[in-house]
Amino acid sequence: MTFVSSQPKLIYNNKMENKDLPDVIVVGSGAAGMTAALTAVLMGLKVRILEKSDKIGGTTALSAGSVWIPNSIHSEPNNDNPLKAKTYLRNTLGNRLKPDLCDAFLKNGPAMVKFLTNTQVKFRAYTKHPDYLANTEGATLFGRALEPVPFDGSCLGNDFRLLRNPLPEFTVLGGMMVNRDDIRHLLGAARNGHSLVHSFKLLAQYGWHRLRFHRGARLVMGNALVGRLYSALKQNDVHVERKMPVTGILKENGIVTGVIVQHKRKEEHVRSKHGVILASGGFSRNQKLRHLLMPEPTPTFSPIAETITGDGISAALEAGGVLGQGHAENAFLTPVSIRQRSDGSTAVFPHFVFDRGKPGLIAVTSKGDRFVSEATDYHSFGRAMYANKQNGTIPCHFICDHQFVRKYGLGMVHPGATNLARAIRDGYVIKEDTIPDLAKTINVDSQNLSQEVTLQNKYAKTGKDEQFSKGENNYERNLGDPSHGPNPCLGYIRTPPFYSIKVYPGDIGGSIGLVTDSNARVLNNNQQPIQGLFACGNDMDSIMAGVYPGPGITIGPAMTFGYIAAKYIRTNLV
Repeated sequence: MTFVSSQPKLIYNNKMENKDLPDVIVVGSGAAGMTAALTAVLMGLKVRILEKSDKIGGTTALSAGSVWIPNSIHSEPNNDNPLKAKTYLRNTLGNRLKPDLCDAFLKNGPAMVKFLTNTQVKFRAYTKHPDYLANTEGATLFGRALEPVPFDGSCLGNDFRLLRNPLPEFTVLGGMMVNRDDIRHLLGAARNGHSLVHSFKLLAQYGWHRLRFHRGARLVMGNALVGRLYSALKQNDVHVERKMPVTGILKENGIVTGVIVQHKRKEEHVRSKHGVILASGGFSRNQKLRHLLMPEPTPTFSPIAETITGDGISAALEAGGVLGQGHAENAFLTPVSIRQRSDGSTAVFPHFVFDRGKPGLIAVTSKGDRFVSEATDYHSFGRAMYANKQNGTIPCHFICDHQFVRKYGLGMVHPGATNLARAIRDGYVIKEDTIPDLAKTINVDSQNLSQEVTLQNKYAKTGKDEQFSKGENNYERNLGDPSHGPNPCLGYIRTPPFYSIKVYPGDIGGSIGLVTDSNARVLNNNQQPIQGLFACGNDMDSIMAGVYPGPGITIGPAMTFGYIAAKYIRTNLV
Protein backbone atom coordinates (compact mmCIF):
# COMPACT_ATOMS: atom_id res chain seq x y z
CA MET A 1 0.00 0.00 0.00
CA THR A 2 1.20 3.52 -0.79
CA PHE A 3 -0.08 6.93 0.08
CA VAL A 4 -0.34 8.03 -3.56
CA SER A 5 -4.02 8.59 -4.23
CA SER A 6 -5.77 7.09 -7.24
CA GLN A 7 -8.32 9.89 -6.83
CA PRO A 8 -7.92 13.42 -8.26
CA LYS A 9 -5.83 15.66 -6.05
CA LEU A 10 -7.72 17.88 -3.64
CA ILE A 11 -8.65 21.11 -5.42
CA TYR A 12 -10.13 24.12 -3.63
CA ASN A 13 -11.75 27.28 -4.94
CA ASN A 14 -10.33 30.74 -4.55
CA LYS A 15 -12.42 31.49 -1.47
CA MET A 16 -10.37 28.95 0.42
CA GLU A 17 -6.91 30.01 -0.76
CA ASN A 18 -6.21 31.98 2.38
CA LYS A 19 -2.71 31.85 3.77
CA ASP A 20 -4.05 32.28 7.29
CA LEU A 21 -6.08 29.07 7.16
CA PRO A 22 -4.63 25.93 8.73
CA ASP A 23 -3.85 23.07 6.41
CA VAL A 24 -5.59 20.62 8.73
CA ILE A 25 -8.18 20.78 11.49
CA VAL A 26 -8.00 17.98 14.05
CA VAL A 27 -11.07 17.41 16.22
CA GLY A 28 -10.09 15.90 19.58
CA SER A 29 -6.96 15.77 21.75
CA GLY A 30 -6.67 12.12 22.69
CA ALA A 31 -3.90 9.87 21.40
CA ALA A 32 -5.47 9.66 17.92
CA GLY A 33 -5.94 13.39 17.46
CA MET A 34 -2.61 14.46 18.88
CA THR A 35 -0.75 11.84 16.84
CA ALA A 36 -2.46 13.08 13.68
CA ALA A 37 -1.64 16.68 14.56
CA LEU A 38 1.97 15.92 15.50
CA THR A 39 2.51 13.95 12.29
CA ALA A 40 1.04 16.77 10.22
CA VAL A 41 3.13 19.52 11.82
CA LEU A 42 6.33 17.49 11.58
CA MET A 43 5.59 17.13 7.86
CA GLY A 44 5.35 20.87 7.48
CA LEU A 45 1.61 21.43 7.73
CA LYS A 46 -0.16 24.09 9.76
CA VAL A 47 -2.57 22.50 12.24
CA ARG A 48 -5.38 23.56 14.56
CA ILE A 49 -6.56 21.15 17.27
CA LEU A 50 -10.08 21.72 18.56
CA GLU A 51 -11.00 20.09 21.88
CA LYS A 52 -14.51 20.08 23.32
CA SER A 53 -13.41 19.78 26.94
CA ASP A 54 -11.47 22.21 29.08
CA LYS A 55 -8.92 19.41 29.56
CA ILE A 56 -6.49 17.76 27.15
CA GLY A 57 -6.17 14.01 26.64
CA GLY A 58 -9.66 12.58 26.25
CA THR A 59 -10.22 9.00 27.38
CA THR A 60 -6.57 8.18 26.63
CA ALA A 61 -5.61 10.15 29.73
CA LEU A 62 -7.79 7.86 31.86
CA SER A 63 -6.60 4.63 30.28
CA ALA A 64 -3.75 2.21 30.89
CA GLY A 65 -2.09 3.75 27.83
CA SER A 66 -1.17 0.42 26.23
CA VAL A 67 -0.45 0.61 22.49
CA TRP A 68 -0.70 -2.62 20.45
CA ILE A 69 1.74 -2.39 17.53
CA PRO A 70 3.13 -5.68 16.16
CA ASN A 71 6.65 -5.84 14.78
CA SER A 72 7.77 -2.38 15.94
CA ILE A 73 11.32 -1.32 16.75
CA HIS A 74 10.58 -2.44 20.32
CA SER A 75 9.74 -6.02 19.33
CA GLU A 76 12.22 -8.72 20.23
CA PRO A 77 14.31 -9.53 17.11
CA ASN A 78 12.94 -12.54 15.22
CA ASN A 79 9.97 -12.80 17.60
CA ASP A 80 7.39 -11.13 15.35
CA ASN A 81 6.68 -10.28 11.74
CA PRO A 82 3.74 -8.92 9.70
CA LEU A 83 2.70 -12.38 8.51
CA LYS A 84 2.60 -13.74 12.07
CA ALA A 85 0.57 -10.74 13.24
CA LYS A 86 -1.86 -11.01 10.32
CA THR A 87 -2.26 -14.72 11.00
CA TYR A 88 -3.21 -13.89 14.57
CA LEU A 89 -5.71 -11.24 13.48
CA ARG A 90 -7.19 -13.50 10.83
CA ASN A 91 -7.63 -16.30 13.37
CA THR A 92 -9.20 -14.01 15.99
CA LEU A 93 -11.35 -11.80 13.74
CA GLY A 94 -12.37 -14.44 11.20
CA ASN A 95 -14.50 -13.11 8.36
CA ARG A 96 -14.69 -9.71 10.08
CA LEU A 97 -11.09 -9.02 9.08
CA LYS A 98 -10.77 -6.22 6.51
CA PRO A 99 -7.55 -7.10 4.67
CA ASP A 100 -6.82 -3.63 3.28
CA LEU A 101 -7.21 -1.89 6.64
CA CYS A 102 -5.32 -4.68 8.40
CA ASP A 103 -2.42 -4.37 5.97
CA ALA A 104 -2.39 -0.58 6.37
CA PHE A 105 -2.23 -0.97 10.16
CA LEU A 106 0.49 -3.62 10.15
CA LYS A 107 2.63 -1.59 7.74
CA ASN A 108 2.15 1.86 9.20
CA GLY A 109 1.99 1.01 12.91
CA PRO A 110 5.72 0.29 13.16
CA ALA A 111 6.42 3.28 10.90
CA MET A 112 4.41 5.53 13.21
CA VAL A 113 6.32 4.37 16.29
CA LYS A 114 9.65 4.93 14.54
CA PHE A 115 8.51 8.31 13.17
CA LEU A 116 7.79 9.56 16.68
CA THR A 117 11.11 8.44 18.16
CA ASN A 118 12.68 11.83 17.48
CA THR A 119 10.01 13.53 19.59
CA GLN A 120 9.19 13.23 23.29
CA VAL A 121 6.82 10.35 22.46
CA LYS A 122 8.76 7.36 23.79
CA PHE A 123 7.58 3.78 24.18
CA ARG A 124 8.94 0.57 25.58
CA ALA A 125 7.67 -2.97 25.34
CA TYR A 126 6.11 -4.51 28.43
CA THR A 127 8.49 -7.12 29.79
CA LYS A 128 5.74 -9.70 29.49
CA HIS A 129 2.26 -8.99 28.18
CA PRO A 130 0.78 -11.82 26.11
CA ASP A 131 -1.87 -11.31 23.47
CA TYR A 132 -5.29 -11.87 25.01
CA LEU A 133 -6.31 -14.88 22.92
CA ALA A 134 -3.05 -16.52 23.82
CA ASN A 135 -3.71 -20.02 22.49
CA THR A 136 -4.46 -18.75 18.99
CA GLU A 137 -1.92 -19.29 16.21
CA GLY A 138 0.16 -16.17 15.71
CA ALA A 139 -0.09 -14.96 19.32
CA THR A 140 3.00 -13.70 21.11
CA LEU A 141 4.05 -13.53 24.76
CA PHE A 142 5.49 -10.02 24.59
CA GLY A 143 6.66 -7.29 22.25
CA ARG A 144 3.39 -6.13 20.67
CA ALA A 145 2.04 -4.34 23.73
CA LEU A 146 3.93 -1.08 24.21
CA GLU A 147 3.65 1.33 27.11
CA PRO A 148 4.62 5.00 27.21
CA VAL A 149 7.79 5.63 29.16
CA PRO A 150 6.99 7.48 32.42
CA PHE A 151 7.00 11.24 31.84
CA ASP A 152 7.79 14.21 34.06
CA GLY A 153 4.80 16.45 33.46
CA SER A 154 6.45 19.32 35.33
CA CYS A 155 8.30 20.17 32.12
CA LEU A 156 4.96 21.45 30.81
CA GLY A 157 5.06 24.22 33.39
CA ASN A 158 1.70 25.87 33.97
CA ASP A 159 0.22 23.86 31.11
CA PHE A 160 0.46 20.73 33.24
CA ARG A 161 -2.87 21.75 34.78
CA LEU A 162 -4.46 21.44 31.32
CA LEU A 163 -3.96 17.66 31.18
CA ARG A 164 -6.95 15.57 32.14
CA ASN A 165 -6.36 14.00 35.55
CA PRO A 166 -6.24 10.19 35.74
CA LEU A 167 -8.99 8.31 37.52
CA PRO A 168 -8.46 9.10 41.22
CA GLU A 169 -8.80 5.40 41.96
CA PHE A 170 -5.65 4.78 39.88
CA THR A 171 -3.60 7.04 42.19
CA VAL A 172 -2.34 6.77 45.75
CA LEU A 173 -1.68 9.34 48.48
CA GLY A 174 -4.14 11.76 46.93
CA GLY A 175 -2.55 12.14 43.52
CA MET A 176 0.54 9.98 42.90
CA MET A 177 0.31 7.87 39.75
CA VAL A 178 1.70 4.36 39.99
CA ASN A 179 1.99 1.48 37.55
CA ARG A 180 2.24 -2.22 38.26
CA ASP A 181 6.01 -2.08 38.79
CA ASP A 182 5.63 0.80 41.24
CA ILE A 183 3.00 -1.11 43.22
CA ARG A 184 5.29 -4.12 43.41
CA HIS A 185 8.14 -1.96 44.75
CA LEU A 186 5.94 -0.11 47.24
CA LEU A 187 4.61 -3.38 48.65
CA GLY A 188 8.08 -4.92 48.78
CA ALA A 189 9.98 -1.93 50.19
CA ALA A 190 10.29 -3.48 53.64
CA ARG A 191 11.85 -6.67 52.25
CA ASN A 192 13.95 -5.59 49.29
CA GLY A 193 16.63 -2.90 49.12
CA HIS A 194 16.05 -2.13 45.45
CA SER A 195 12.33 -1.71 46.10
CA LEU A 196 13.07 0.51 49.07
CA VAL A 197 15.22 2.85 46.94
CA HIS A 198 12.62 2.90 44.15
CA SER A 199 9.85 3.70 46.62
CA PHE A 200 11.87 6.44 48.32
CA LYS A 201 12.50 8.14 44.98
CA LEU A 202 8.82 7.95 44.07
CA LEU A 203 7.72 9.49 47.35
CA ALA A 204 10.38 12.19 47.34
CA GLN A 205 9.52 13.20 43.79
CA TYR A 206 5.83 13.23 44.64
CA GLY A 207 6.43 15.45 47.63
CA TRP A 208 8.39 17.92 45.52
CA HIS A 209 5.72 17.99 42.82
CA ARG A 210 2.95 18.62 45.33
CA LEU A 211 4.71 21.80 46.40
CA ARG A 212 4.21 23.08 42.85
CA PHE A 213 1.17 21.30 41.43
CA HIS A 214 -2.26 19.98 42.35
CA ARG A 215 -1.08 16.38 41.93
CA GLY A 216 1.98 14.30 41.22
CA ALA A 217 3.65 15.20 37.94
CA ARG A 218 5.36 11.86 37.36
CA LEU A 219 3.00 10.46 34.77
CA VAL A 220 2.51 6.82 33.79
CA MET A 221 0.03 4.88 31.65
CA GLY A 222 -2.32 6.95 29.46
CA ASN A 223 -1.46 10.17 31.27
CA ALA A 224 2.18 9.72 30.26
CA LEU A 225 1.16 9.22 26.64
CA VAL A 226 -0.95 12.37 26.40
CA GLY A 227 1.67 14.31 28.35
CA ARG A 228 4.37 13.26 25.90
CA LEU A 229 2.21 14.01 22.85
CA TYR A 230 1.21 17.42 24.15
CA SER A 231 4.80 18.28 25.06
CA ALA A 232 5.91 17.37 21.53
CA LEU A 233 3.16 19.54 20.05
CA LYS A 234 4.11 22.47 22.27
CA GLN A 235 7.71 22.22 21.11
CA ASN A 236 6.36 22.65 17.59
CA ASP A 237 4.23 25.66 18.58
CA VAL A 238 0.93 23.78 18.37
CA HIS A 239 -1.52 24.33 21.20
CA VAL A 240 -4.82 22.64 21.85
CA GLU A 241 -7.77 25.03 21.61
CA ARG A 242 -10.06 23.97 24.42
CA LYS A 243 -13.80 24.48 24.91
CA MET A 244 -14.34 24.25 21.15
CA PRO A 245 -17.10 21.67 20.61
CA VAL A 246 -17.64 20.74 16.97
CA THR A 247 -21.30 20.51 15.94
CA GLY A 248 -21.13 20.16 12.16
CA ILE A 249 -19.06 19.74 9.01
CA LEU A 250 -18.64 22.46 6.36
CA LYS A 251 -18.71 21.40 2.70
CA GLU A 252 -18.31 23.28 -0.58
CA ASN A 253 -18.89 21.54 -3.89
CA GLY A 254 -18.89 18.20 -2.11
CA ILE A 255 -15.53 18.84 -0.46
CA VAL A 256 -15.13 19.21 3.32
CA THR A 257 -13.76 22.67 4.02
CA GLY A 258 -13.96 22.91 7.80
CA VAL A 259 -16.16 22.51 10.85
CA ILE A 260 -18.87 24.34 12.74
CA VAL A 261 -17.95 25.13 16.34
CA GLN A 262 -19.96 26.40 19.29
CA HIS A 263 -17.62 28.89 20.92
CA LYS A 264 -18.65 31.29 23.68
CA ARG A 265 -22.31 30.63 22.91
CA LYS A 266 -21.83 31.57 19.28
CA GLU A 267 -21.62 29.44 16.14
CA GLU A 268 -18.35 29.83 14.31
CA HIS A 269 -17.17 28.41 10.98
CA VAL A 270 -13.58 27.19 11.24
CA ARG A 271 -12.07 26.43 7.85
CA SER A 272 -9.02 24.55 6.66
CA LYS A 273 -7.22 24.20 3.35
CA HIS A 274 -6.79 20.48 3.10
CA GLY A 275 -9.00 18.53 5.42
CA VAL A 276 -10.59 17.67 8.75
CA ILE A 277 -9.48 14.72 10.85
CA LEU A 278 -12.13 13.51 13.31
CA ALA A 279 -10.74 12.06 16.54
CA SER A 280 -13.40 13.03 19.05
CA GLY A 281 -13.54 9.68 20.85
CA GLY A 282 -16.55 7.84 19.44
CA PHE A 283 -20.16 7.46 20.54
CA SER A 284 -19.78 6.10 24.05
CA ARG A 285 -21.48 8.91 26.03
CA ASN A 286 -24.18 9.50 23.42
CA GLN A 287 -27.26 8.05 25.11
CA LYS A 288 -29.26 7.67 21.89
CA LEU A 289 -26.48 5.72 20.17
CA ARG A 290 -25.79 3.70 23.33
CA HIS A 291 -29.37 2.45 23.42
CA LEU A 292 -29.29 1.81 19.67
CA LEU A 293 -25.95 0.01 19.52
CA MET A 294 -25.20 -1.52 22.92
CA PRO A 295 -26.48 -4.85 24.25
CA GLU A 296 -29.49 -5.02 26.58
CA PRO A 297 -29.60 -3.97 29.30
CA THR A 298 -27.61 -0.96 28.11
CA PRO A 299 -24.49 -0.59 30.27
CA THR A 300 -25.03 2.22 32.74
CA PHE A 301 -21.46 2.81 33.86
CA SER A 302 -18.34 3.76 31.94
CA PRO A 303 -14.98 5.15 33.06
CA ILE A 304 -14.39 7.11 29.84
CA ALA A 305 -14.30 10.91 29.61
CA GLU A 306 -17.70 12.52 30.09
CA THR A 307 -17.35 14.68 26.96
CA ILE A 308 -17.22 11.71 24.56
CA THR A 309 -20.76 12.17 23.24
CA GLY A 310 -20.39 11.19 19.59
CA ASP A 311 -19.98 14.72 18.24
CA GLY A 312 -17.60 13.79 15.44
CA ILE A 313 -19.62 10.77 14.40
CA SER A 314 -22.91 12.70 14.43
CA ALA A 315 -21.45 15.53 12.35
CA ALA A 316 -19.95 13.09 9.84
CA LEU A 317 -23.22 11.17 9.47
CA GLU A 318 -24.95 14.41 8.53
CA ALA A 319 -22.18 15.04 6.01
CA GLY A 320 -22.78 11.68 4.31
CA GLY A 321 -20.72 9.23 6.34
CA VAL A 322 -22.02 5.83 7.44
CA LEU A 323 -21.57 3.61 10.49
CA GLY A 324 -19.96 0.21 10.31
CA GLN A 325 -21.86 -2.98 10.99
CA GLY A 326 -21.38 -6.68 11.62
CA HIS A 327 -19.16 -6.34 14.68
CA ALA A 328 -18.86 -9.06 17.29
CA GLU A 329 -19.69 -6.32 19.82
CA ASN A 330 -20.42 -2.65 19.11
CA ALA A 331 -18.31 -1.54 22.08
CA PHE A 332 -15.37 -2.85 24.06
CA LEU A 333 -16.55 -4.16 27.41
CA THR A 334 -15.08 -4.44 30.87
CA PRO A 335 -16.38 -5.37 34.33
CA VAL A 336 -16.67 -2.30 36.57
CA SER A 337 -17.55 -1.60 40.19
CA ILE A 338 -19.00 1.69 41.40
CA ARG A 339 -18.72 3.81 44.50
CA GLN A 340 -19.74 7.30 45.49
CA ARG A 341 -16.81 9.66 45.99
CA SER A 342 -16.66 12.20 48.78
CA ASP A 343 -17.56 14.98 46.32
CA GLY A 344 -20.77 13.18 45.35
CA SER A 345 -19.55 11.96 41.94
CA THR A 346 -19.60 8.27 41.02
CA ALA A 347 -16.33 6.42 40.75
CA VAL A 348 -16.38 3.77 38.02
CA PHE A 349 -13.50 1.35 38.50
CA PRO A 350 -12.56 -0.93 35.56
CA HIS A 351 -11.34 -4.33 36.71
CA PHE A 352 -8.54 -4.78 34.20
CA VAL A 353 -5.63 -6.61 35.86
CA PHE A 354 -5.29 -5.96 39.58
CA ASP A 355 -7.70 -8.45 41.15
CA ARG A 356 -9.75 -10.75 38.89
CA GLY A 357 -6.93 -13.05 37.84
CA LYS A 358 -5.20 -13.31 41.18
CA PRO A 359 -5.48 -16.57 43.16
CA GLY A 360 -8.38 -16.66 45.60
CA LEU A 361 -11.18 -14.71 43.90
CA ILE A 362 -14.29 -16.03 42.17
CA ALA A 363 -17.10 -14.27 40.31
CA VAL A 364 -20.60 -15.64 40.86
CA THR A 365 -24.14 -15.02 39.65
CA SER A 366 -27.09 -14.14 41.88
CA LYS A 367 -27.63 -17.91 42.05
CA GLY A 368 -24.16 -18.33 43.57
CA ASP A 369 -22.64 -20.07 40.53
CA ARG A 370 -19.42 -19.28 38.71
CA PHE A 371 -19.91 -18.48 35.03
CA VAL A 372 -16.49 -17.63 33.55
CA SER A 373 -12.77 -17.87 34.10
CA GLU A 374 -12.17 -14.80 36.23
CA ALA A 375 -8.73 -14.35 34.66
CA THR A 376 -9.97 -14.01 31.10
CA ASP A 377 -9.47 -10.65 29.39
CA TYR A 378 -11.89 -7.92 30.45
CA HIS A 379 -13.76 -7.75 27.13
CA SER A 380 -14.43 -11.49 27.22
CA PHE A 381 -15.50 -11.16 30.85
CA GLY A 382 -18.01 -8.49 29.85
CA ARG A 383 -19.31 -10.66 27.02
CA ALA A 384 -19.74 -13.55 29.47
CA MET A 385 -21.81 -11.32 31.74
CA TYR A 386 -24.22 -10.64 28.89
CA ALA A 387 -24.22 -14.23 27.65
CA ASN A 388 -25.29 -15.42 31.12
CA LYS A 389 -27.55 -12.53 32.11
CA GLN A 390 -30.56 -14.82 32.48
CA ASN A 391 -28.69 -16.47 35.37
CA GLY A 392 -28.15 -13.21 37.23
CA THR A 393 -24.79 -11.83 36.12
CA ILE A 394 -25.86 -8.17 35.89
CA PRO A 395 -24.57 -7.48 38.43
CA CYS A 396 -22.35 -10.36 39.43
CA HIS A 397 -20.37 -10.62 42.67
CA PHE A 398 -16.66 -10.96 43.35
CA ILE A 399 -15.99 -13.21 46.38
CA CYS A 400 -12.71 -13.50 48.27
CA ASP A 401 -11.26 -13.82 51.78
CA HIS A 402 -9.27 -11.57 54.08
CA GLN A 403 -5.90 -12.90 53.02
CA PHE A 404 -6.70 -12.08 49.38
CA VAL A 405 -7.65 -8.47 50.15
CA ARG A 406 -4.56 -7.95 52.27
CA LYS A 407 -2.29 -9.24 49.53
CA TYR A 408 -3.91 -8.06 46.30
CA GLY A 409 -6.61 -5.53 47.18
CA LEU A 410 -10.13 -5.66 45.76
CA GLY A 411 -11.23 -3.13 43.18
CA MET A 412 -10.88 0.28 44.84
CA VAL A 413 -9.45 -1.27 47.99
CA HIS A 414 -5.67 -1.07 47.82
CA PRO A 415 -3.31 -3.98 48.47
CA GLY A 416 -2.55 -3.95 52.17
CA ALA A 417 -6.21 -3.11 52.81
CA THR A 418 -5.32 0.35 54.13
CA ASN A 419 -8.67 1.75 52.98
CA LEU A 420 -10.76 -1.38 53.58
CA ALA A 421 -12.60 -0.12 56.67
CA ARG A 422 -13.86 2.95 54.83
CA ALA A 423 -14.97 0.81 51.87
CA ILE A 424 -16.99 -1.37 54.24
CA ARG A 425 -18.56 1.65 55.93
CA ASP A 426 -19.74 3.18 52.68
CA GLY A 427 -21.12 -0.13 51.38
CA TYR A 428 -18.68 -0.67 48.52
CA VAL A 429 -17.42 -3.87 50.18
CA ILE A 430 -19.67 -6.33 52.01
CA LYS A 431 -18.01 -8.18 54.89
CA GLU A 432 -19.22 -11.26 56.79
CA ASP A 433 -17.57 -13.85 59.02
CA THR A 434 -18.87 -16.89 57.13
CA ILE A 435 -19.68 -17.72 53.52
CA PRO A 436 -23.37 -18.52 54.33
CA ASP A 437 -23.73 -15.16 56.08
CA LEU A 438 -22.10 -13.41 53.12
CA ALA A 439 -24.46 -15.18 50.72
CA LYS A 440 -27.46 -14.08 52.76
CA THR A 441 -26.33 -10.46 52.91
CA ILE A 442 -25.75 -10.16 49.16
CA ASN A 443 -28.88 -12.21 48.36
CA VAL A 444 -27.06 -15.11 46.71
CA ASP A 445 -28.00 -18.78 47.02
CA SER A 446 -26.05 -19.94 50.07
CA GLN A 447 -25.77 -23.60 49.17
CA ASN A 448 -24.47 -22.88 45.68
CA LEU A 449 -21.96 -20.31 46.87
CA SER A 450 -20.64 -22.63 49.57
CA GLN A 451 -20.25 -25.36 46.99
CA GLU A 452 -18.35 -23.04 44.64
CA VAL A 453 -15.98 -22.03 47.43
CA THR A 454 -15.40 -25.69 48.26
CA LEU A 455 -14.61 -26.40 44.61
CA GLN A 456 -12.29 -23.40 44.43
CA ASN A 457 -10.33 -24.68 47.41
CA LYS A 458 -10.05 -28.06 45.74
CA TYR A 459 -8.77 -26.42 42.54
CA ALA A 460 -6.30 -24.34 44.55
CA LYS A 461 -4.74 -27.57 45.84
CA THR A 462 -4.68 -29.45 42.53
CA GLY A 463 -3.93 -26.43 40.31
CA LYS A 464 -6.68 -27.49 37.90
CA ASP A 465 -9.91 -25.52 37.36
CA GLU A 466 -12.26 -28.26 36.16
CA GLN A 467 -15.00 -25.76 35.28
CA PHE A 468 -13.36 -22.99 33.24
CA SER A 469 -9.66 -23.94 32.91
CA LYS A 470 -8.60 -20.79 34.72
CA GLY A 471 -4.87 -20.14 34.51
CA GLU A 472 -4.23 -22.53 31.63
CA ASN A 473 -3.11 -20.07 28.97
CA ASN A 474 -0.27 -17.58 28.86
CA TYR A 475 -2.44 -14.48 29.20
CA GLU A 476 -4.25 -15.73 32.29
CA ARG A 477 -1.07 -16.96 33.95
CA ASN A 478 0.46 -13.53 33.40
CA LEU A 479 -2.56 -11.95 35.09
CA GLY A 480 -2.12 -14.20 38.13
CA ASP A 481 0.57 -14.24 40.81
CA PRO A 482 3.80 -15.76 39.44
CA SER A 483 5.00 -16.50 42.97
CA HIS A 484 1.94 -18.63 43.72
CA GLY A 485 1.60 -22.32 42.85
CA PRO A 486 0.72 -24.74 41.51
CA ASN A 487 -1.55 -22.45 39.43
CA PRO A 488 -0.89 -18.68 39.61
CA CYS A 489 -4.61 -17.95 39.23
CA LEU A 490 -6.10 -20.43 41.71
CA GLY A 491 -6.04 -19.85 45.46
CA TYR A 492 -7.89 -20.76 48.64
CA ILE A 493 -10.91 -18.89 49.98
CA ARG A 494 -10.80 -19.94 53.63
CA THR A 495 -9.46 -17.13 55.85
CA PRO A 496 -12.32 -15.15 57.46
CA PRO A 497 -13.74 -12.62 57.24
CA PHE A 498 -15.04 -12.93 53.68
CA TYR A 499 -15.76 -10.09 51.28
CA SER A 500 -17.87 -9.29 48.23
CA ILE A 501 -18.33 -6.40 45.79
CA LYS A 502 -20.94 -5.90 43.07
CA VAL A 503 -19.65 -5.81 39.51
CA TYR A 504 -21.48 -4.51 36.45
CA PRO A 505 -20.77 -4.62 32.71
CA GLY A 506 -19.26 -1.35 31.48
CA ASP A 507 -17.57 -0.11 28.33
CA ILE A 508 -14.26 1.57 27.57
CA GLY A 509 -15.05 2.82 24.07
CA GLY A 510 -17.03 2.14 20.95
CA SER A 511 -16.08 -0.37 18.30
CA ILE A 512 -18.65 0.82 15.77
CA GLY A 513 -17.63 4.04 14.07
CA LEU A 514 -17.40 5.76 10.71
CA VAL A 515 -16.52 3.51 7.79
CA THR A 516 -13.20 4.54 6.25
CA ASP A 517 -10.78 3.29 3.65
CA SER A 518 -7.19 2.31 4.37
CA ASN A 519 -6.13 5.97 4.16
CA ALA A 520 -8.58 6.87 6.97
CA ARG A 521 -10.86 8.72 4.52
CA VAL A 522 -14.51 8.64 5.59
CA LEU A 523 -16.67 6.79 3.05
CA ASN A 524 -20.27 7.49 2.05
CA ASN A 525 -23.00 4.91 1.50
CA ASN A 526 -21.62 4.27 -2.00
CA GLN A 527 -18.25 3.38 -0.49
CA GLN A 528 -16.73 6.52 -2.01
CA PRO A 529 -14.49 8.85 0.02
CA ILE A 530 -15.89 12.17 1.20
CA GLN A 531 -13.08 14.44 0.04
CA GLY A 532 -11.34 16.20 2.87
CA LEU A 533 -12.88 14.17 5.70
CA PHE A 534 -10.88 11.67 7.74
CA ALA A 535 -11.51 9.70 10.92
CA CYS A 536 -9.30 7.86 13.41
CA GLY A 537 -9.53 6.58 16.96
CA ASN A 538 -12.98 5.57 18.13
CA ASP A 539 -14.59 7.88 15.56
CA MET A 540 -13.34 5.37 12.99
CA ASP A 541 -14.95 1.95 12.61
CA SER A 542 -12.58 -0.32 14.51
CA ILE A 543 -10.44 -2.64 12.42
CA MET A 544 -10.89 -5.15 15.26
CA ALA A 545 -14.66 -5.29 14.61
CA GLY A 546 -15.67 -5.76 18.23
CA VAL A 547 -13.05 -8.44 18.97
CA TYR A 548 -10.34 -7.73 21.57
CA PRO A 549 -7.12 -9.51 20.53
CA GLY A 550 -4.66 -7.75 22.82
CA PRO A 551 -3.79 -4.88 25.16
CA GLY A 552 -3.93 -1.53 23.39
CA ILE A 553 -5.94 -2.55 20.32
CA THR A 554 -7.84 0.73 20.52
CA ILE A 555 -4.93 3.16 21.02
CA GLY A 556 -2.53 1.34 18.67
CA PRO A 557 -4.79 1.60 15.59
CA ALA A 558 -5.97 5.06 16.74
CA MET A 559 -2.45 6.48 16.60
CA THR A 560 -1.61 4.56 13.43
CA PHE A 561 -4.59 5.83 11.43
CA GLY A 562 -4.07 9.34 12.77
CA TYR A 563 -0.56 9.08 11.34
CA ILE A 564 -1.93 7.65 8.08
CA ALA A 565 -4.50 10.44 7.68
CA ALA A 566 -1.94 13.20 8.21
CA LYS A 567 0.56 11.56 5.88
CA TYR A 568 -2.09 11.09 3.20
CA ILE A 569 -3.07 14.77 3.36
CA ARG A 570 0.56 15.84 3.10
CA THR A 571 1.21 13.53 0.18
CA ASN A 572 -1.83 14.70 -1.78
CA LEU A 573 -1.51 18.46 -1.49
CA VAL A 574 -1.83 20.51 -4.69
